[in-house]
Amino acid sequence: MPDPTDSTPVPDPTESDTPADQFEVYGVGNAHSDYWKLALSVLSLSGDQIAGMTAHYRPHGAPTDSPDSGTTTAFGYDPLFGGQISADRPALPVLGVYDVSLDVTDTEGATEHFADVGEFTYAAKVRIGRLTADRSSVDYEHRSYTVSAPVTVTDPSTGAALDSSGVTVSLDNPDLAPGTVATGTVGADGQMTAPVTVKGSASYRTFDAQGTATAGYPYALDSSDSTILSVPAKAETTRIRILSSTDVKLPKGGHTTLRGVLERKVGTVWTPTPGQTVNADGPPYYHASATTDPSGIFTITTGTAGAYYFDNYRNYDPYLDESQTTTPVYVHVPSPSRVTPFHVSEDEYGEAKIDGRLNLNGVEFASGTQSVTIQFSYDNKTWHTVGTTKIGRSGLAGDEFSCYATYGGQANGYWRAYFRGTPDYSPSYSSAVKIYRTPSRITGGTPSHTTVRKNTYLTFGGHVEQRSTSGKWSGISHTYAYLEFRPSGSSTWHYVTRVKTDSKGAYHLRGKATRTGSWAVVWFTSDSHHIDSNGPQRTVHVKK
Repeated sequence: MPDPTDSTPVPDPTESDTPADQFEVYGVGNAHSDYWKLALSVLSLSGDQIAGMTAHYRPHGAPTDSPDSGTTTAFGYDPLFGGQISADRPALPVLGVYDVSLDVTDTEGATEHFADVGEFTYAAKVRIGRLTADRSSVDYEHRSYTVSAPVTVTDPSTGAALDSSGVTVSLDNPDLAPGTVATGTVGADGQMTAPVTVKGSASYRTFDAQGTATAGYPYALDSSDSTILSVPAKAETTRIRILSSTDVKLPKGGHTTLRGVLERKVGTVWTPTPGQTVNADGPPYYHASATTDPSGIFTITTGTAGAYYFDNYRNYDPYLDESQTTTPVYVHVPSPSRVTPFHVSEDEYGEAKIDGRLNLNGVEFASGTQSVTIQFSYDNKTWHTVGTTKIGRSGLAGDEFSCYATYGGQANGYWRAYFRGTPDYSPSYSSAVKIYRTPSRITGGTPSHTTVRKNTYLTFGGHVEQRSTSGKWSGISHTYAYLEFRPSGSSTWHYVTRVKTDSKGAYHLRGKATRTGSWAVVWFTSDSHHIDSNGPQRTVHVKK
């Protein structure tokens, strides 16, 4: 039994002699900045400083109590990638993969052991000489060639030459984003060869060499000739010929197939070019593309109106120059048109004053390029063509038309405008507009004499009348009738006198004849419901 007087402490079974974790280790492996150095990162969890580190190497998969194949104790900061990197390249007994364990010691001398925290590949050193090619240039018919370079492999510790056969070398293109674009393998003669088919560029350089050679050892690229291999591509002239109609007229909702051929010039002969992308652009928000068939022919189906141009700009083929059609292919699909607004009124001279606009969904005609037809009808059933008037004449908006018109000497009746349409716009009619003003007339109005002596007075008599809708004529009472005179050789009429008509519309006018000329009785409406009128023009000769 224990002595109750013994003061020796009894151990607590819940306590452990294992110290608490102070560090965390990650990222153990070959360094990015130098493949033959060990890289790792150690993080202090307690704030304690690191006094030293020892890396232990043993063959991959060997028991944990196996003897070390080597150790590394000197580390420094890696300015390129951060973390720690070995000061020297480890020298290990054989090429291969090693498991890495790490001891980290703090400033108080406590050491924390990390077993199997990573792997380190002890690889042979690969050196690649200058890249060469078996062709000095490539073209459309000869896209493939072979890249080669001498390759040597050495032991990283002794520098002894190793068998280079089976080593794989990756190439990249300095004109493109980094990445493998071709791969070559070293043969028994120590030459790396890589078959290459150029698509978008023809420049190459050594990119990488990692893996396991035929002999079974791991390897990595140590150095290579920095000269970039460039095999120029000779581009051939191209052209696009349109085989289908260049002016296509479709019905509304219709479609058409545009057809053409992409050709390249070989010597003096134009040759079809298959497997190439041809693009169609032109109408707003429209784009389509097609691949040329074995005969170099492409087809594009469309129902969109507009002018189409074709190009091969988006091929990015170093063997073919870019080309574009310069003459457009026109596709016409009628779009709706509307003649609105449409206004018609009648003036006091009995003429229809017409004004309207041709609405083409927001498109304005250029001045003077299109016309509308003006039509007249007595009954709104049978229509007669009066004439045409141009849209957008000087002084008008680009979609506006304006004119004066009569049919058979009158304007009373129905009027409309008709747009005949074009391949791009459908025909359309305006609404029919009826106008009416009461006709008037001057009866009588002839001079009392046609030959008189100077200063003789002439008399004129008759009625000012209006016609009802039934066709009956009646006098216009208490309105002014005017007498006018135009001297011979002149185009200007002059006011002479006026008189009011009586209750039956009768007038009596009197004027002095001072020289030879024409006389006429006229009536000017005082409202917006009648049409002006004038009597006959008669010449009176005055004797001296």
